[in-house]
Amino acid sequence: MKNFLLLAPLLLIAGCTGSEPLHQFAFNETLDPQTTTLILEKGDKLSFWNSLNVAYKPPASLDFNITIKTENEPLVEITCDALSPTLTFMSSTMEREDYVKKSWKTARMKCEFGPIEEKKKVTISSAPKISGMGKLQVNQLILELKN
Repeated sequence: MKNFLLLAPLLLIAGCTGSEPLHQFAFNETLDPQTTTLILEKGDKLSFWNSLNVAYKPPASLDFNITIKTENEPLVEITCDALSPTLTFMSSTMEREDYVKKSWKTARMKCEFGPIEEKKKVTISSAPKISGMGKLQVNQLILELKN
């Protein structure tokens, strides 16, 4: 019984955060675009999650610009707001008059792709974009693709 009590919170977090990532983009200070290729099965649906540690002076925004390309189909463009997810785990936010600091272990963003109608190879590119009049400092920024 004792082992179950220790395992139960981990199972709950794992269930709420979806499956293991299919791919993880880890960005450094330069926020250079990154690309990966995946094979998606019929019925697969991609959800986009992030982990971050940022500090900024509002107004500032941080988005992931994601492009998805499959053979013989038009390019799909998706924009995900990294700072306003639907669900966060192990998160903290500190706000002062002219300063905001946010961090979380994992968070589900309000964007997705799919479901896929048939098995196909997809090429996914992502580039973070900082905008707004304020300044934003990125200490950690990870985008995860899950199905």
